[in-house]
Amino acid sequence: MHRTNQIIIKLLFVCTLFNLVTSCKTLQSTVQSKKTTKTEIYTNTSPIRASLDLVNVIDDKVKVEIQIDTQGQDTISYYIPKIVPGTYQNNNFGLFIEDFKAFDKNGTPLQTQKHGANRWKINNSGELHKVTYWVNDTFDSESEHQVFSPTGSNIVKDKNFILNLYSFVGYFKGMKENHYKLFIKHPSTLQASTSATEISFDQSTGTAKYDTDYFSFDRYADMVDHPIMYSQLNRAIFMVNNIEVLLSIYSNSKRHSAVEIMPHLRRVIRAQKNFLGDIDSTKKYSIILYLSSAKSNDAQGFGALEHNTSTVVVLPESLSSQKLNKALTDVVSHEFFHIVTPLTLHSKEIHNFDYNQPNMSEHLWLYEGTTEYFSILFQVTQGLITKEEFFERIVEKIEYSSFFDDTMAFTTMSKNILVNPYKKNYRNVYEKGALISMCLDIIMRENSAGEQGILDLVKNLSNKFGANKPFDDKDFIRIVGITSFPEVSAFLQKHVVNNAPIDYEFYLKKLGVKYGIKNIPSSFFIFEQEPFVKGLEATKEVLFTSDTPFNSFLKALGVKKGDVLLSINQKKYTLKNIYDLFGDSNKWKIGDTITFKIKRDNNIMTLSTQVIEPTVEKIILQEDNNSTEQQKILFKKWIDE
Repeated sequence: MHRTNQIIIKLLFVCTLFNLVTSCKTLQSTVQSKKTTKTEIYTNTSPIRASLDLVNVIDDKVKVEIQIDTQGQDTISYYIPKIVPGTYQNNNFGLFIEDFKAFDKNGTPLQTQKHGANRWKINNSGELHKVTYWVNDTFDSESEHQVFSPTGSNIVKDKNFILNLYSFVGYFKGMKENHYKLFIKHPSTLQASTSATEISFDQSTGTAKYDTDYFSFDRYADMVDHPIMYSQLNRAIFMVNNIEVLLSIYSNSKRHSAVEIMPHLRRVIRAQKNFLGDIDSTKKYSIILYLSSAKSNDAQGFGALEHNTSTVVVLPESLSSQKLNKALTDVVSHEFFHIVTPLTLHSKEIHNFDYNQPNMSEHLWLYEGTTEYFSILFQVTQGLITKEEFFERIVEKIEYSSFFDDTMAFTTMSKNILVNPYKKNYRNVYEKGALISMCLDIIMRENSAGEQGILDLVKNLSNKFGANKPFDDKDFIRIVGITSFPEVSAFLQKHVVNNAPIDYEFYLKKLGVKYGIKNIPSSFFIFEQEPFVKGLEATKEVLFTSDTPFNSFLKALGVKKGDVLLSINQKKYTLKNIYDLFGDSNKWKIGDTITFKIKRDNNIMTLSTQVIEPTVEKIILQEDNNSTEQQKILFKKWIDE
């Protein structure tokens, strides 16, 4: 699923990476209607032929042609998806379709009506031969819609095309299981990057400056599960065990190359495969990386969207090589593990996904939470991060999960994730969802003398079900208990189906891990990009306010949240010169006497102290020196092996 992550947040100093807005423009050339005249019955199994023209791009739009044999139906409906698997918001990709037309074999137009954002009904469809329309991309208009960049599309003539195919090609009602033939006409200077197998490749000759690629898919879901990027070659291919991995990068400034990034990424994916062991659901995996300029007409949402054998990643081009590697480690780690859940292990709601009337699964804790937990667990077990770094990420999860509604049952939230109040708690699937999986891991270790963990559970469930055998949502927790231990299903029933808060300290103690306090160096007026002061626009005053506990210096001084800073050593501070605080404090020397004048509850007060090295107390996790032998064994089996 598409996601953002704390590493990217730290790198970019932003609060959120989703660019959500409330409206989107649509251009409609067909008749608007809410009426349906006749029942549509379909038994058509003939192939659908879809053609995309990436050569004759007009006004940043691509023309699409869909050919069909309708076999005599009176009416037929054509849909562009409202939502796609791996996303948990309605994107309405039909809003990016313009000039929708239908024709018979002689080229005579047929009447069409637009129903809502994503459906077109075609009358006299027994005569239908093809439909045509133009597709707008999403990257250059993200201030006008809600589509998260990795789930969207890009059209830059002769340079780059990001084809998440559900935004270009739709389906006729009752015909999602039909065979799809996809033809893509593209400039000969651009090459396709995808996990899809190219059936044939028509290379132009003479003066022609374009080629045509042909792909074949068993059904609509298979086609839209294979994103394609067209760009000039900037790629690397490497083997990890028996998986062929493609890394393809679009970097407009050519700042980053696939060859430079490949060694680090190969190490990460090899570690993931070693962690998964004999789980082997794909022989080919593609990482399509689009590096954005981050300008107003370019992608702004940074993260990724998973597919069965590939992932589309969008990150800022401005990142240094080191920070790009760190971001890719976190993003790709999460997305690659989706080959297990939900791409191998999933419910009927996901297997038979309805792109326009979605019925969501109850088990986001499994699809996103377990995947997120694996993405950090494997890094410590495979030596990519230290135990201390692993503990720090668990603490972050605990802290971030506290920002959400802890009384909301996870199964209820998952089932209703597209609507509020559940929708606004969606990010918690990566925080509390991962912690749920951690607790299950601990419970299984405890009940098996350390020999089994949640990875074993997922492996066993994958063998029981598999990519083509979905489970029933309502039976899943019972089956989990049978496959593992009754204590596991009891935990899920209490904390996931019901809404009992989780005592993480209780479970961590089973492994000899306890909470502790560590003093972290701080600046005088800011800690980890979180300032202790802010300016008030209305009064031009400087106010002490922060969700981060004050550092030791401010505590020793006696400052309280809500105090207004008037002056320091007789220098006055207001909104106008608030940034002087950071520069001025850098000149202070340990032992100097500093005098603050503040206003508290309309009373003027003077506070004075000597300058000390400022620190902030941080909650940490650490191994308990007094842990029992059993706890030590469980801990070793958890993250030391």
